[in-house]
Amino acid sequence: MELLITIAYVFLIRLIFFDYKLIRYNLFWKFVTFGLWIAAAMTEVIFLGQYAPYSKAMFVQSYVVQMAPEYGGLVKEVYVDNNEQVKKGQPLFQMDPAEWQARVDLSTAQLAAADTDVAELNQQVVESNAAVQRAQANLQVAQVKYQQIADAARQNAVSELRLEENQKDVQVKQAELEAAMAAQKAAEIALDSEVGDQHSAVAEVLAELAIARYNLEHTTIVAPSDGFVANLQLYPGAFVRLKQPVMAFVNTEEFWLVATVLQRGIQRLRPGDKAQVAFEMYPGKLFDAEIQHVVWAAGNTQGIPSGVLPHIEQVRSAEQFMVRLKIDENPDYPLHFGASGLVAMYSHDAAGFLVLLRQIELQSESFLNYLYNPFK
Repeated sequence: MELLITIAYVFLIRLIFFDYKLIRYNLFWKFVTFGLWIAAAMTEVIFLGQYAPYSKAMFVQSYVVQMAPEYGGLVKEVYVDNNEQVKKGQPLFQMDPAEWQARVDLSTAQLAAADTDVAELNQQVVESNAAVQRAQANLQVAQVKYQQIADAARQNAVSELRLEENQKDVQVKQAELEAAMAAQKAAEIALDSEVGDQHSAVAEVLAELAIARYNLEHTTIVAPSDGFVANLQLYPGAFVRLKQPVMAFVNTEEFWLVATVLQRGIQRLRPGDKAQVAFEMYPGKLFDAEIQHVVWAAGNTQGIPSGVLPHIEQVRSAEQFMVRLKIDENPDYPLHFGASGLVAMYSHDAAGFLVLLRQIELQSESFLNYLYNPFK
């Protein structure tokens, strides 16, 4: 644009002073014409560059999600086409669900078996309690009988042999009681093995069933937001690896602009400062925007940890920084991911005439977009 203005200015001087000779081109007018050009150049380089920086490297960005399945296998169905607009939660593609459906069926059967096992454990506890009560009653009977025989033995009414037999019977009944109580304890421990409110055997199967159901549900990969699929290469029958990205999904719920600006022209920019944008795809139209923030970092100077000292050629200074801008969407002029254009940014302390000059320049550049340049 600066070159076109310079050419137009030289052409105007030629018409006035040389072709039509409306004014004599003396030393005074030489100073005036050259001084005006110098003043315009200084205004562009110093004042406009400092208070209203300009960028020809501006593009539209959005979130791009790499869609990948939870596990590897065959692709059963692909539900979308290239650039087809989809809503959040709409299916994109489906993996073969046969394996996880079989695991769900198996875990469901195991859950029924585990419930049966828990019921059997309950029955074992009931039976062990009854066995303990029987053993206790038998021991009490044996102890009473032994006491009666012991009293009779002291009066020489029974033989010592019979007394010893009853004593051994008491010991046997005592051992039976201890065995019944041990069995009762084991049954109670087996029954009381819980995770949360569920028996451990049931909880284990429920966890396996939940995993199987989760994976079965996620055999169908759905859109994470409103958007579209770009450069679709996936097709039914394809084999994909575990968590291998197979589809690029472009979010259309949120767009923002990113521009590269020379670092000497952004030191006055602040979040909230105004800006204007001219897209190449919309000639003659200007859009109002707002600066969100300056990305105060540059990849040129980033060092990579290693045991090797970097070469001088690998360490470069950053001439530009990135500026992120927000723009209000207009349904008549939709934003498209990757669209490029020009942006003029106005610092909070920019004078009004500087803003006006930059707006004129930007509007002129926007009208030039009507001209198709095949060599650009």
